[in-house]
Amino acid sequence: MNRSKALLVVLLVAVLSQVACSGPKTQCTVNCVQNGSATVSATLAAVPFTPPPGTNILSFAVTLNGIFLTPANGGSNVNIPLNATTYVVDLTKLQSDSAFLGQVLASVPAATYNKITVGVSAVVVTYCTQTSPGTAGCTAGTVAQVTQAASIPATSSFSLTLASNQKTGVQIQFNFANAITTQLQVVSKVDLNAANVLTASALAPTPTTSSLATGQLDFVEDVTGVVTAATSTSVTVRTATHGSITATANSSTFFSPNCTSFSLPTTIGCAKVNQIASIDVTLGADGTFTLLDYDPLDASATDWIEGVVTSVPSSSTQFQIVANDLFQPTSGSLVGANLALGSPVTVNLGTSAAFGVDSKGLLVPAEATTFSGSNDTSVLRPGQTVAVRVSTFTAAAGAALASATVNFVGLRFTRVSGSVFAVGAPANVSIQSLPPFFGGTTTAEIAQLNTAAAPSSAPTNYDGVSDGTGLTVGDTISIRALYFGPNSAMPFTCAKVRKH
Repeated sequence: MNRSKALLVVLLVAVLSQVACSGPKTQCTVNCVQNGSATVSATLAAVPFTPPPGTNILSFAVTLNGIFLTPANGGSNVNIPLNATTYVVDLTKLQSDSAFLGQVLASVPAATYNKITVGVSAVVVTYCTQTSPGTAGCTAGTVAQVTQAASIPATSSFSLTLASNQKTGVQIQFNFANAITTQLQVVSKVDLNAANVLTASALAPTPTTSSLATGQLDFVEDVTGVVTAATSTSVTVRTATHGSITATANSSTFFSPNCTSFSLPTTIGCAKVNQIASIDVTLGADGTFTLLDYDPLDASATDWIEGVVTSVPSSSTQFQIVANDLFQPTSGSLVGANLALGSPVTVNLGTSAAFGVDSKGLLVPAEATTFSGSNDTSVLRPGQTVAVRVSTFTAAAGAALASATVNFVGLRFTRVSGSVFAVGAPANVSIQSLPPFFGGTTTAEIAQLNTAAAPSSAPTNYDGVSDGTGLTVGDTISIRALYFGPNSAMPFTCAKVRKH
């Protein structure tokens, strides 16, 4: 489970659409700096393999340590401070979602910039094989990792012109197919310095390319961690691996049914300091965040490990996940720094361990009740993402995997990419060509699209199209969805759909 510790500087290669502005459009001649300053925010996303994928990527964890804008004709680099000193994220989650990287408010010199540099200090890809078509789960003993050593970064053209007082954003995208080499489902190489691994685009959504409201640049989703501040208008959530976000509620903010479960109001009063909670927010052009929904997971901060179920459990009390997120208390963590994202974990059910579904106000099939009523592993399916509340934890040692005894197993949101087989919008969409360990061959799975409107219930959010009716057969899409397994009448319930 070694990680590369050498600094890998990845020079972002992208051709952006020229960002419209009212400032000077002629190229500057002295340090490429015009008068005044702009506001720039940066988000991170991922481009999946073209379906069907070559293998099962269970985790693609990267550790970032810097982002810089370089002026076209000289001058000093502009640092965009990351949202955390050491920023760790699993790119498999960003096939459908966006993560907030950082921002510079009103102090980026107006100029033309031709390069973004991203510092990457560790890269780990965790994968498995499934060579029996139609069989669900990773083949026993095939979960493995590949890391990247430092190499010479790739470069190409990039252009972004900023005017005085302009407020804008840039989304950086990691391309799986260009970074990862596979052979017969085995990952043979990962290389962030290969051509066109990183691209970028200006954040300029329109009513036909997103369900975002006017003035919003991007969705930033499933920000999960400890509530460190809560007021009558806003909440701050601190994640374990990529910093904090403070978001302001409004009349459209949706509050999860979990608020009622914790005997709290379905208002901003549901947010309490020291809860474990998940929030979805939108990033505004001015750099502020608006709270779309609030979803408390635990009344007090404890250790949770979230990860993807790798195989059909062979025991009623034990199963395996690959970790793609951690939720940790501010102090006294049982896990601490002893579990890296992408690591396999053996999960043992404690006595009277409970199960639940984090429906987040979405429409769910009857299998949700079956899952919540369970007390053993029989309801678990390969490809599901679960969050487990840890009561004891043992770090990995030698060949022995990390292990955790847990008292709660919650079904949360799987990220998966596929090809559109049929469109039944606004109610649903069918997808096929999922990763092999989902167990399908030519079968298409139905994904529920939620047409409800906040604040009464939670809608499905869209990126790349305004709603489900914009999808067409053959489109590559990524979804963030509750997954109930292939035998469900509605296998997926979508919180997010991104068309690539």
